[in-house]
Amino acid sequence: MPTPNIDPALCPLCKTSNACGVEAGKSTCWCMAADLSVPQALIDSLPDELQGRACICEACVRRFLATTQAQ
Repeated sequence: MPTPNIDPALCPLCKTSNACGVEAGKSTCWCMAADLSVPQALIDSLPDELQGRACICEACVRRFLATTQAQ
């Protein structure tokens, strides 16, 4: 199976900008904030070939957290 074309600037879930500060050359990113982190369960839900290749966006992280906390 061919490796998918992965754009590190796009969220692998919703395909919109992930606003990754590190990818943009900054020393910090929104995901480094003390009040929010990307849950390992969300990362694990990605296909293996996408894990570690592009950051999940803040909106998808918050959506996942809202869904899992509501259960």
